[in-house]
Amino acid sequence: MSENGAILQIDVDGEIQKIVRQLNDLPTQLKAPTVLARAMNLTANEIKRKIGKQARKKYAITDDRILKDKSKGAMYLEKATGADPAAVLISKGGMMEVMAYTTRKNDSATAAMLKVLNESKLTALEVEGRKAFETTFRSGHTAIVQRRTEDRLPIKKLLAPAVPHLYGKSYEEAELDYYGILQKHIQQQVEKVLAQRA
Repeated sequence: MSENGAILQIDVDGEIQKIVRQLNDLPTQLKAPTVLARAMNLTANEIKRKIGKQARKKYAITDDRILKDKSKGAMYLEKATGADPAAVLISKGGMMEVMAYTTRKNDSATAAMLKVLNESKLTALEVEGRKAFETTFRSGHTAIVQRRTEDRLPIKKLLAPAVPHLYGKSYEEAELDYYGILQKHIQQQVEKVLAQRA
């Protein structure tokens, strides 16, 4: 699933036996592993969409690229095949800049503010009197930074939770109904194979 190693398991042999019983003759019964692999891929994609939707609902994400771009940590699928019926959802990535979440620029009186969860309030980013502020670097990149000491330099970019962390929290909610989703997709694939034989 992601870097946190969450795994959903099914009884592959048992599922293939159920599929074989539904298919009429030997040529279609030989397609059972492929039917299961297709159903696994469809289920994984549906779970992926569900987890993404739950992450958007829970977290105050303003940069949608973090949930779409694989290089930023977006989830992607390693597909199941007839020979290897494991569909794997993967999300890898480091901490994100706070600008990927809801922020408010600093002004003369207050520090820059951040909101990671939709249900929370904007929180001022201030440590020991050092207020965070928005700046644009020579490269043109804009970020929220904070001074490391009382001196003007050095500064550090502020970071927020990584995308795999967001998925991990949403995954727990999505895994509850994965088996029902898998059974629905298995049935659809069996019907498709039977329709092709008719």
